[in-house]
Order: sequence, then structure tokens, then C-alpha cells
Amino acid sequence: MKNEIKSLTGLRGIVALWVAFFHFSFFRNEFIQDIVGKGYVAVDIFFVLSAFLLTVSYSEKFKELNYKIIGVFYKKRINRIYPVYIISVIFIVLFLKKSSISGLLINATLLQCFFNPDYLLNVVYWSLSTEWVCYLIFPFMLWLVLHYKIRSEILIISSLVLRFVLPYFPDNLYLGSEVHVEMGKSLWYLDDYYGLVSLLRTISSYFLGIGVALLPQFKMKKENLILYIIITLFVSMLFVEKGVLFIPLLSAFMIKYLYEGKQNYLKAFLETKAVYFLGNISYSLYIIHYMVKKQDFVIINNYHLNNLLLISLSLLLSYFSYMLIERKLKIFKV
Repeated sequence: MKNEIKSLTGLRGIVALWVAFFHFSFFRNEFIQDIVGKGYVAVDIFFVLSAFLLTVSYSEKFKELNYKIIGVFYKKRINRIYPVYIISVIFIVLFLKKSSISGLLINATLLQCFFNPDYLLNVVYWSLSTEWVCYLIFPFMLWLVLHYKIRSEILIISSLVLRFVLPYFPDNLYLGSEVHVEMGKSLWYLDDYYGLVSLLRTISSYFLGIGVALLPQFKMKKENLILYIIITLFVSMLFVEKGVLFIPLLSAFMIKYLYEGKQNYLKAFLETKAVYFLGNISYSLYIIHYMVKKQDFVIINNYHLNNLLLISLSLLLSYFSYMLIERKLKIFKV
């Protein structure tokens, strides 16, 4: 794998900020709300990006099932996600929300996607749970793809088919809990964030990330023009009914162009210091912003300005989390 691609780090920051605005704000202006209100699909972009980068990093290492290498992979994944995560779980249990012992154990082990959503201590934990399961199966998934030479096109088509049928799955594909929760389908297409359906949603994104990463390198004239066409289509899909079905696919091709392509205006923007910094704190921001959201702080009696201040507070807390936890704490030495 190449050294860090700053534009992809910057993209992660923009995506995390999109999720924060989605959770914090509702706009009466339909044009703005069509963009902000589709922020839930940004989580799928996280999954696609993660799968893409893991594939280009490990496609050589996972051609064979070497369990020592797989063990190192798991340790690195734990080091990446667990310190900030478990500290946030402990903080929520101690200061923000009561939890049963079983609920604490389910959250501590990142197994929420198998249980009733009343166990979620923080709504965004659903995606960390499903991605953790994908981390566990990723070495074997990639080995199967490489060993049996499964074509990228099959993975991409399988992902799209799975995304299309997901909204028609039952709501209650999870284990029982102490409290029965009545949850209907989300009003937003593909916004499934609990139970096994959320895991299938994540696996679908991983199929896309792996499939696009393993496509032959793009070498064509006017590749920057093609990238700008992809961006235009991406934005257009926000205003099309069920257009979010194609946003993860478009984001996958955008990621591949950013990874392999020449310098362009999008890369230059994503590599600016501010956006790159936002990318560095994006994981902490993803976890912390909803904790701030749930406190219903009122700093100023203006809805949008108050939300901007709370998002700014989330950014500040995320900076400290990144500096003091993400950069300092490691569970394994690898």
C-alpha cells in the first residue's frame, strides 16, 4: 500500500461532519435538507473506504491464511477502534445512562448488532459493532475472493442486489432483550441501523470496497473529468428518490480515483490542513458528537446557531480525544 493518502483521510473528515450535521440539524429549506437529511448514507461511505483501504493493504498478505498475520491484523484493528470506544462506553455508563450488566457486556464486546437495539448506549455504536464483525471475517472474505478469483464485478453486483432487497427484510432480526422495543422501518431508504439487517448493510459496503479496490488500475485520458462526473452524479442522487442506493457505489469509484489518480481540485481541497485535521479526529467526532447531541444543551436560543456551537464543542472534544487517547493508548504492541 502507498503511504497515507491524505485526500482519503480528508474525505473521512468530511463524511464524519456530514453525519454530525445529519444528527444535529433539520432545515426547512428542501434543497439543504435533501443534502443534510441523507447524512445517514455517509456511514456506508465509511464502510466502503475501510474495506477499500484494508483490501489494498492486505491483498498480498491474505493470499494465504497465515494465522499469525491474521492475529496481527486483529490487534491493529483493536488498537484503532477500541481505546476511544471503551472509554466512551464507560463514560456513558458512569455519567449519562444507566445500563444492566448484560447491556454493558454487549456494548463492551461490540456485539450490539446481534441484540435488540435497546442495548445501544450510543446510537452510532451500531456501525462500530457491524464493522467489528466485518473485521473478524475480513481476512477469510478476502482470502476467498483471491483464492477462488471471484471477479470484482460479481462483488459489486452482489452488493447492489443486497442493498436493493435490504428494506424488505423483517424488522426483528435480532435476539431478545429485557425490554421489548417497537421499531418500524425508517422513513429513509436504507437507513437500517439495528439487528442483522444492519450487519448485511455493512457487508454490502464491504463487497463494494473490496470489489472496486481489486479492479484494474484506472488508466484513461481525462480521468479528472470522469472524477468530476462521478461527483456530479453523487450530488444528483441526493435529490432522486432512492438515489442513495447508488451513493456507496459512486463513493467507491471516487475513492479509487483519489487513491490512484492525478492531482485535481478535489484532492487539493481534501488535503488542506483543516480538512486533513478533520479527518484525523473523525473517529472521535463520530462517537462524541452524538453524546453531545443527547444532552440537549441550549447555549443560545437560536436553533441553527446552537447546533453549530454544539458541533463546534464536539470538534473540540474530539481533538482532545484524538490527542490524548487515539494517539497515546494502544492495547497491543504491534
